[in-house]
Amino acid sequence: METKIVVSDPKTGESFNKVLNSEEMETLIGKKLGENVALSFMGLDGYEAQITGGSYMTGMPMRNDVDGIGLKKILIGKELGNNENIRLKKSVAGNTISQFTSQVNLKITKQGEKSLKEVLGKKTDG
Repeated sequence: METKIVVSDPKTGESFNKVLNSEEMETLIGKKLGENVALSFMGLDGYEAQITGGSYMTGMPMRNDVDGIGLKKILIGKELGNNENIRLKKSVAGNTISQFTSQVNLKITKQGEKSLKEVLGKKTDG
């Protein structure tokens, strides 16, 4: 299964996409949201990034406060405005990257020598 990686550069505000195959994805499996990773496996020598989010293969978002892999149902509270609270049961993905993660979002924390445009190509729209 292919996994889409979205790399964001907070200095320039640009985002870049890269699709990883299962062999390249092995370095990210087991990492949790908020961890820092070296991006040398993507050809970005000298770059480091923080894992900021992602989504499961069904499109459910990953949550930092839900441990583990796979989908879990959690209760989410919502305040309605007239002092009423409702709680909804929602499916979310855990905070650990697995082989079933379809997208991983990364934020650059340490710049390398080459520019992101040079290595990853054109930026994403958005």
